[in-house]
Amino acid sequence: MIVRSGSRAARGILATVALTAVLAASGCTFISDAIVDSATGGGGGAGGFAASETELQVLYAAGDTGGVATQRISVGPSDDGELSIDISEDEVSGVGDMTQAASWNAVSVATLLTGAPLDVSYRFAFDGRIDGPSAGALTTIGILSLYYGDDIADDATMTGTINPMGTVGTVGGIPEKVQGVIDEGTISTVLIPAGQRNVPDAAGNLVDVGSLGRSGGVEVVEVADVYDAYPLLTGEELPRPADDAAPAIPDAAYTKFQSAGDAMLATYDRALAEFAALDPVVQQAAGTIPAEAAAYADRARQLQVQALQGGAFFEASQAAAVMQATASTFRTVQDLLTSGGNAIGARLDGAASAEGEFTAFLDQLSTYEPETLADAEALVTAYGNAFDAYTLLQYATASLQRIADTIAAAGYTDFEQLLTDALTPLIYYDLARGNLAFAQAVFDIGRDNGGTPIAEGADLDAIASFFRRAADADWAAFESGVIQPIAESRGESNDVFRTALSAVDTDVALSYTAQQSVASIEQYLGEGSNAPYAAMGYGYVNYARNAVLIEKYYNNGVLDDNLQVVGVSSETILTSALDLGRTQTARGAGILTAEGTSPVLIAGAYEQAGVAREGDVADKFQAIAQYSGAFVLSRILAYAGGFERSGYAAD
Repeated sequence: MIVRSGSRAARGILATVALTAVLAASGCTFISDAIVDSATGGGGGAGGFAASETELQVLYAAGDTGGVATQRISVGPSDDGELSIDISEDEVSGVGDMTQAASWNAVSVATLLTGAPLDVSYRFAFDGRIDGPSAGALTTIGILSLYYGDDIADDATMTGTINPMGTVGTVGGIPEKVQGVIDEGTISTVLIPAGQRNVPDAAGNLVDVGSLGRSGGVEVVEVADVYDAYPLLTGEELPRPADDAAPAIPDAAYTKFQSAGDAMLATYDRALAEFAALDPVVQQAAGTIPAEAAAYADRARQLQVQALQGGAFFEASQAAAVMQATASTFRTVQDLLTSGGNAIGARLDGAASAEGEFTAFLDQLSTYEPETLADAEALVTAYGNAFDAYTLLQYATASLQRIADTIAAAGYTDFEQLLTDALTPLIYYDLARGNLAFAQAVFDIGRDNGGTPIAEGADLDAIASFFRRAADADWAAFESGVIQPIAESRGESNDVFRTALSAVDTDVALSYTAQQSVASIEQYLGEGSNAPYAAMGYGYVNYARNAVLIEKYYNNGVLDDNLQVVGVSSETILTSALDLGRTQTARGAGILTAEGTSPVLIAGAYEQAGVAREGDVADKFQAIAQYSGAFVLSRILAYAGGFERSGYAAD
C-alpha cells in the first residue's frame, strides 16, 4: 500500500506546492510501432505444450507507411531448468527494448492464463528492424496457441499491446498498418483494440479504419481481450475465467481486518490532532491533503458498516499514512520557517533510524517459517510492501540530501523555492514509514490462517526469478517507450524528465528506485530460506505496477501539461480492463479457495479496488493496478501450491 499516483491524496499533495507562496509571505507520445500477427503450428512441444513452433505475420507502421513482417516463436526444454527467453534478429540492433519487453510480457501473460511450466525456453526470431509493443497481444496468442495446440488462421492477424490480465491495449499507426495489409494482399481479417476504429493517421487526419479495410477487402474487427481475439484467430475458444463470486473473508480474518482497521483509524485521528495543533498558516499550506485523508477515513468507516472489513482496512491504512505524513511534513515546514535549513538536516539524521526499522522488519520476516499458502501470501505481500517502503525512503533521503547540500552551499536565495523542492521528498519520507507500518499489519493479518500446505515440489526460486525478470522487462519498456521519447520531445535528459514525473507519480519513483535498491536488499537477505518469497514480493509488486505504468502513459492515458492523467484514449479499453481485472481476481481467489486456502489479503485488495473503480480516471487506473497485483499474487500462490493449471485447462 502506497498512496497511489493520481489518487485523491497524491493530487492533494502536489497541489500544495502552489501554496508555498503563502508560507513564504508569512516569513502522450508514441514511438514508432512495429509488430503484430498470423500462424501455423509446429509439432509437439515441451513441458505440457501441444506444439513447439509457430510463425506469425506481424504488422508495422513507420512514418506514413505500413507493412507485414515475420516473427517466429518456438518453445522447448530449458538447458538449466529455468525459464529463458532468447531474441534472435537478422539486423544489428534490429529488435528494440520495447519489443523485447513485449516478448517477455507476452510470455508472462500466457503463463498466468494457462499455468504453463516455468522450466522452458522461448525463442523469438524477427525479420527486419522492429521496436514497439504493438505485437504484444498477437505474440501472447501465438504462445497460447502453442500451449493448446491450435493453429492460427493464415489470413488473420491483429495489432494491440497486452496487459497482465489479458486485455488488449491501444496502439498507434493503425491506419498505416491496415493499409499495409491491403497492399500486401493475403490477409483478410485484422483485429484491433476495442475503441480504436476511428484513429488519426501519421498526418493527424482521423481515419475510420473499418471503412478503410472494407475498401481493400479487409475486415477490421475490434476486440477487448485475448478471450475475444483467440477464437477469431484460431476458431477455438480460449478457456475463460468463470464468473466466480467475490472472494469471501472468513470470520477469523474478518476480526483481524476489523481490529487492524480500527487501529489505523485511531492512528489517523491522532495524526489529525497533531496537524490541528500546527500554526494556522502552515495548515492552510497543506491545501486539500487533510480533506483527502478524511475522505479515506470516511470511506473506511462506511465499508466497516457494510461489513467489508478488508476494503475498510486498506482505506483506513491510506488515511493513516496520508495524515501521519501530512502532520509530520508540515511540522517540518513549520520548523523551516523558524529554524531554516536545520530542519532538513534533522530529518536526514532520522533516516538511519528509519532504515533500522526496515532492516528489523526484514529480520523478523526472515525468521518466519511459512507452512501454508496463506502464510506465503502474508510473507510475499509483506516483503513487497516493505521493499516499497525502503524504496520510497531511499528516494526521499537522496532528494533531501541534495537539498541539504544546496543549503550548505548557500544555493537557495529564494525561500519559496526551498519549500517547493522540499515538500514532495518530505512527504515521501513520511509515507515510507507509513507503508512499513502497513506491511507489518498485512503480515499479521495474513499469516497463520491455516489452509493448503505449500507444495513440497514447488520450485520457489523459479517462480521468484520469473516474476522478477518480467517486472524488470516492463520497466525497461517504460524507460525506452515513455521516458526517453517524452524527454527528447521536451529537450530534457531522461534523468530530468524521470525526476519530474516521479514528483507527480509515486509509482514512477518507486519503480525506478526499486531498480537501484534491489541489489543491496538481496545482499542483505543473502540466500536464506525466505529469499525466494522476498524476490516474489519484489516481482509481483513491480510487475503489476510497471505494467500499469505502460498502460497509463503509453497505451491509454491522456496527460495535461502538468503530467497529470486527465483522461483516456479509449473508455472501452479502460472499462474492459476494470471488468476483466475484477473477473480474473475473483477467479484466481476462487481457485485458491477451492483448493483449501482463503486468500484474505487478495480479498481485501479486491474490496478496495471495487471502491477505486467508481472514482475518477486516476482512481480507475489505481483499481487496475490493485486488480493486477491481486491476480498475479493469486497465480504465484497457485504455482507454489502445485495446482497452477487448475481452472485454466482446455475443455
